[in-house]
Amino acid sequence: MVWWVISGGYAVLIGLLAVLPVGPGVSVGHLDKLGHLCEYAIFAWCLRRAATVSASSRLTSLVLALSLSISYGLLLEGAQGWLGYRSAEWGDVIANTVGAILGTWIKQ
Repeated sequence: MVWWVISGGYAVLIGLLAVLPVGPGVSVGHLDKLGHLCEYAIFAWCLRRAATVSASSRLTSLVLALSLSISYGLLLEGAQGWLGYRSAEWGDVIANTVGAILGTWIKQ
C-alpha cells in the first residue's frame, strides 16, 4: 500500500512538472531527455515495488509497472501538445519509455 501512495505522489509531481509553464529563456538542450529518462526510471521503479507487493506473479508486476509508466508518459506528452505554452516531443516519449524500461528492470 505504501508504494502505491509513493507512486501516486510521484505521478502528481511529474504531472505538475509537465504542465507548468517553462520560464522564458530556459533551455537545457539534450539534458531534458536525460531528465525524462531519470524521472520515468524512478517512477517505474516505484510502480514495480508497488506491483510486486500486490501482483500474483513477477511477470504481472513487470507488465503492470511498465504499462502504467509508459501510458502515463504518453498521456502527459499528449496533454502538453494541447497546451499553448508547452510542446509534445517524440524524443521525450522515447526518453520516458527507455526510463520506464530501465526502472522496471532494476533489481528489486
